[in-house]
Amino acid sequence: MGCQACTRSVIWQKLGRCRRCIRQLAVLSPLGWGIWLAFYRHQPTTIEAVTAFVAASGTTLLLLAHGMRAWRLGVKATRATSGDKKSPTSLPGK
Repeated sequence: MGCQACTRSVIWQKLGRCRRCIRQLAVLSPLGWGIWLAFYRHQPTTIEAVTAFVAASGTTLLLLAHGMRAWRLGVKATRATSGDKKSPTSLPGK
């Protein structure tokens, strides 16, 4: 079994940055919910309905995790670049 820290590190490095994953999830999430609503909402206790629901929920949650991480990385990048600029009030001698 691999190191827990290494596996976690790889996931955190990819989460929010992998545009391919985000695009795939952006297609699969509404597709999964559309399939569940069209075919299984009237029989939500069948195995197929539960499987479709879990798949749609999983893709939606992973898309949400990617979005939150991408937003957080964007906020950090914005703060880092805005912190580099000197404001007029922080000039020496004033």
